[in-house]
Amino acid sequence: MDEEQLEAFKEELTKTFFFSILKDLSEIGETLTDFEVKVLIQKALSHSPDLQVEWGEMDRFGNSTLLVKYESNLLLIEASPLISAIRILWNEYKSKEN
Repeated sequence: MDEEQLEAFKEELTKTFFFSILKDLSEIGETLTDFEVKVLIQKALSHSPDLQVEWGEMDRFGNSTLLVKYESNLLLIEASPLISAIRILWNEYKSKEN
């Protein structure tokens, strides 16, 4: 994969991820837990057929490590900050809506 293809892949993945998260959040009428956010994140990343996505085993990788395989590459993502940010922002939004 050359630099141009990599940039196009990253841009498409970013769009797909954020649009999926926004779509799924719009269908939720209540506050979220960390577990529910983890489900949303995995679902959003799973829209890309080039990626294999799963949460790492808690005893090996910790509570919120996402394993993303692309071709022969494995990316470990410590997703706690992302999970917290989505949960806090959504829950604040929902509390102001009521």
